[in-house]
Amino acid sequence: MLSEASSQTRPSTVATRPDRVVVDHLFVDAFIGVHDFERLERQRVRFDIEVDTVDGYAGIVRTTGDYVSYADIVQYVERRAATDEHVELVETWADDVASFVLENDLAAAVRVTVAKPDIFDGADGVGVSIERRRADR
Repeated sequence: MLSEASSQTRPSTVATRPDRVVVDHLFVDAFIGVHDFERLERQRVRFDIEVDTVDGYAGIVRTTGDYVSYADIVQYVERRAATDEHVELVETWADDVASFVLENDLAAAVRVTVAKPDIFDGADGVGVSIERRRADR
């Protein structure tokens, strides 16, 4: 156990990986899929999103107050799902989410998984996972 005196003096640390902003298991009901029955009613769709931030992210947040907002990401997905827009491919929606996330200069890369959990009884979900990185990084 650390003594009270030693706990006040913390060693400097170096990030071994980028800081990561996550949205895990965000469920929305949406019109999605290529089959005719998928156009008739909404179905549950699960989003898992991991955003790798730029080097020095924590310091930038402390210094500027700018950050990658998981609330903005959730709101983007929920607002789109609330429309009557039909998206044919989970790949399209995953790519659109990735593009939205990478509009933030503090996001260096993003992984997006979009899955439909209710398609097959024997599977927790089927869908796609993509990774995108900013072209300027």
